[in-house]
Amino acid sequence: MSYIDTIADCRSVPGVLSFSASGEVLYMNPEAEVLRRQILGGRFGSEPTEIFPSEVMDMCVDLQRALHDHDTLQDSEYLEFRRVTGSMQVPILLRGFLMPDPQGSQDTRFLILMEKIGRESRGIPVQAKERFHLTDREVEIVTHIADGQTNKEIANNLSISEHTVKEHVRHLLKKTKTTTRTAILAQIYQDS
Repeated sequence: MSYIDTIADCRSVPGVLSFSASGEVLYMNPEAEVLRRQILGGRFGSEPTEIFPSEVMDMCVDLQRALHDHDTLQDSEYLEFRRVTGSMQVPILLRGFLMPDPQGSQDTRFLILMEKIGRESRGIPVQAKERFHLTDREVEIVTHIADGQTNKEIANNLSISEHTVKEHVRHLLKKTKTTTRTAILAQIYQDS
């Protein structure tokens, strides 16, 4: 794997939201859905009562104001709104952009990118995933363990029950033939 591929593998995909000038959602990728739920605190499969976090909606209002400011429209390619939201453990950077329609405001779009900020987790080596026959969910659990999260924090971040996290950890202990969470990490990252 080349150096560029290694960097690309460590970079997380941002959440992408696109809104019309009237505030109608035009596009939302899966990463944005995960981050949306994380900000709203949706847990254990329950749907949050709000559709979008207030910070996202406030950014849309700021973008709408900028759209109606003719001086701002001329500099819109340089215009970027930023806001940090989320929790202390998982801060999320919101970046809002105005994408005006050259023919008028009928097809103007707002683009909002959502990205986790802070230290990126180390990826699980492919060899370790194959060697220990880890499922995708187990890889997620290991990544959260490596970030120092408790079972409860992992459950909240993945919107699953704490009992389910404990079961995944139990399977990881068995697959890696270890007795502690730290030993799981030592086994998985030993060759990286």
